[in-house]
Amino acid sequence: MKTIISGLFIALTLSLISGCAQTAEPYADQAQSRDLLDTDNDGVINARDSCSETTMGAIISNDGCPESLNQVQEKTKVIMFDFDSSQLSKNEVDKISELLHKLMDLPEAKLVLIGDTSPEGSDSYNHALAQRRVDTIHGIAKEIGFPTQSIVTQTYDQIDRTPTSIKGREHRLIAVGQWQVSGTQMMWNIFTSEQNSR
Repeated sequence: MKTIISGLFIALTLSLISGCAQTAEPYADQAQSRDLLDTDNDGVINARDSCSETTMGAIISNDGCPESLNQVQEKTKVIMFDFDSSQLSKNEVDKISELLHKLMDLPEAKLVLIGDTSPEGSDSYNHALAQRRVDTIHGIAKEIGFPTQSIVTQTYDQIDRTPTSIKGREHRLIAVGQWQVSGTQMMWNIFTSEQNSR
């Protein structure tokens, strides 16, 4: 009986060993069917890239196309008037002129003028003074050649468009230049914060 069991064990071992000893067929090289290059260096292989000439540094979608940028930018200038006056000093005229000239070079530029006053005086008087201040800046804009249809005016007591960074009431006018920016949205790099501060 021992001989039969040992014979079966040996036969089983030999059959297992012979089964493992069979040689598999060698791997056959297959031709590459997809273009794995990235010729525009945007991180998307050519086989998936729908936009073959992506701008260097652009934020891209999964199909290799740049993300578009379409937003409104703003620049705020506070124009100071003398107390109880709607006349400007030369320095303040230069400040508003500089803003107007910059806006004239930008697409879809708009100027929001918010007339303000210090809190002394009656509401009706302050409203009239704030309106005279708006009219002064409006006149300068017209003189420079800024399109008057692109000027939005209001006074402190109307629906407030005053930027949240500017608090309180003073003898001033707040000029907010707005323009449309469109193009390709670019990735952040080490120089981005320096470029945005200019």
